[in-house]
Amino acid sequence: MDSHHLLRRLLRLATLGCALLLHFVLTPVAQAADAGRPVALLDGWHYRWGDSPVGADGVPVWAKESGDLQGWRPTPAAKLPPDRGDNAFLWLSIPVTDGGWTEPALYLGEVASAFEVYVNGQRVFVSGQLKPSGNEVRENLTWHLVPLPHEALGKRVLLRIQSTKPTIGVGQGARVGARHELLAALTRDNQAPFAMGILLIAVSLGAGGAFALHWRRRMLAGLAVFSFSGGLILIGLSGLPAAVWDAPALSARGTTLGIVLLVPGLMAFVSDAILENRRNWFQRGSVWYSALSLVFALIAVVDHGTAQVVQVVALPLALLMLLVGLGVALAEAWQGNPDARFFVLGQAGLVISIAITVLPVLGVVDTSVGNVTHWGYVALTLSLLAVVARRAIQVVTALETHTRQLEARQKEVRSLAERMNTGAGELATVVQQLRSSSDEQTEGVSRQAAALQEAEQTVREIRRSSQMTAEKASTLAASAEGAEQVGREGMAALEKTLSDLAAIRSEVSEMARRILALDDQTREVSGIVDSVKDLADQSNMLAINAAIEAARSGESGKGFGVVAREMRGLADQSIRATHRIREVLDGVSTSMREAARFSEKGDERVRLSLDAVRTSSAQFQELAVIIADTGSSVRQISAAVSAQDAGTHQMAQAIQELSGQMQRTLKTVQETQEATRSVQLLAESMSLMADQTLGANNGTVAPTAQAR
Repeated sequence: MDSHHLLRRLLRLATLGCALLLHFVLTPVAQAADAGRPVALLDGWHYRWGDSPVGADGVPVWAKESGDLQGWRPTPAAKLPPDRGDNAFLWLSIPVTDGGWTEPALYLGEVASAFEVYVNGQRVFVSGQLKPSGNEVRENLTWHLVPLPHEALGKRVLLRIQSTKPTIGVGQGARVGARHELLAALTRDNQAPFAMGILLIAVSLGAGGAFALHWRRRMLAGLAVFSFSGGLILIGLSGLPAAVWDAPALSARGTTLGIVLLVPGLMAFVSDAILENRRNWFQRGSVWYSALSLVFALIAVVDHGTAQVVQVVALPLALLMLLVGLGVALAEAWQGNPDARFFVLGQAGLVISIAITVLPVLGVVDTSVGNVTHWGYVALTLSLLAVVARRAIQVVTALETHTRQLEARQKEVRSLAERMNTGAGELATVVQQLRSSSDEQTEGVSRQAAALQEAEQTVREIRRSSQMTAEKASTLAASAEGAEQVGREGMAALEKTLSDLAAIRSEVSEMARRILALDDQTREVSGIVDSVKDLADQSNMLAINAAIEAARSGESGKGFGVVAREMRGLADQSIRATHRIREVLDGVSTSMREAARFSEKGDERVRLSLDAVRTSSAQFQELAVIIADTGSSVRQISAAVSAQDAGTHQMAQAIQELSGQMQRTLKTVQETQEATRSVQLLAESMSLMADQTLGANNGTVAPTAQAR
């Protein structure tokens, strides 16, 4: 909306500037006065083709002639003389009426192209540059106001004209009179195109400013270029810059520049506004021709003479591109494009105004209403403005629609913000609860990890005790094997005693010695039995401790509890066996001591000794069986202790793995705590954003956001 306000202000300032400029131009003319009225020069024109030879003084010889001598032929006023051929030079002799003006001047309509004015052989006026060996340079594209000396009144004025173009000579007539009267009349006749040219330039400034704000709309750039070009053309064709400010060269350059840039501006406007860049070939052609026209414009600014030569090629190309653009616009208008219809109407107005102006000059139509091309430019400009206005209305309508949609979205955002604020609060509550649970879980896992470390230490101690028990069990097994060997040897001795009973009498003393030795061995076995009993007691205590630890270990200690019960059973059996061995060994020791005493009594006691030996043999057989049982029990205890050691090792490994898993669990719980804190911060951020959104919608900062 700011750009539209700016555009309206620029248009208002431009209109005011035009009014002030017209006031300043017309005010001095209205104050001037002269008794004589300007007179139209309609009769007595003569001409001759070709250029005059130059005299010794450097002045053309024909400039000194009166224009009615041989070689000069009559011609109608303001008409192209016949029989031009290839001539680029034309001399005209025009009679000047004597009206007694104090400041006489000669008005010449459009002169093609460069010319000189001579009076009595003296050059009094030059427009452009004449080049006999090349192309002329035109300086003014419109009418000329030539100041005349007083001696020219009542005589002839000679014009030397050069034109390499199809047209040559003076068009639109000639008049003589007071300079201020002619200037006033010309100003009145040309103030409309001048004012409209200023208005078009103002429109171009407004469109250029709008394009600067909305640079993607190429139609604004096209409107700006076309309006500026049309303004330059109208100002140049009005002739006021050359007559009032004496700036014919600047006016000619501006007009040429306007002619060069006019069509590119129209093509850019058609491409963006009417076609909406739908036809790529036209858009590419528009860009290509715009670049070429920019080169022509630079040439026109740098060297106007070269620009006039280039313009001979540029004008047909511009006409071709203009016809292509008009054809595309007609096709779009036929398909119902309203913007194309506006453009075609404006283009038709320009064509009609040009036809009304040019046809009388060409002699096709007898009635002339003067130069009305400025109305065509204004009509085309108004059509372009209508397209821009229609697009602006569409944009405003779209903005209103988008504004309503934005208000609806704002309400939705406010509702979403309120829901997000509520959800953020609930999320913060849940996160706080989750954080509390996570803290409790962390504390519990930490306690479990500490308990596992203590259990791991206890298992290490149990394993060391188990290893010691296994070593002692191995020693006890070796002792049991020795006892079995001794039992076997005793049996062999008893068998020999029974078979050699007859020799006992002769060898009583040897038998007593052996009985004593056997008594020593019996005491040794008694010591071994004591060791076995001690080992059994230790195994029993170890089994009790293992059962306690198994109970503490829960499910993972069930297998170890079974091993502990088995160990206790084996230990109880070992204790009972040792009691029995102890009793047997005590009896054997007593019997041996008695046998030793009885062996001294001689033969009379052989029978009693034989009976005792038989009894001892039976008892010894029982002892051998008991020793064999004890050895088997000891081997079972050793195997159980080995199994206990392996189970303890497995339990230690399991506890280590469990401890590692517990450490990883503790780390995971700690990471969960960090994630919980992050979620809590996110919830607080969401709540803050929701409060800020609600505060922005209300135009104030939310209290929650201020508190935070």
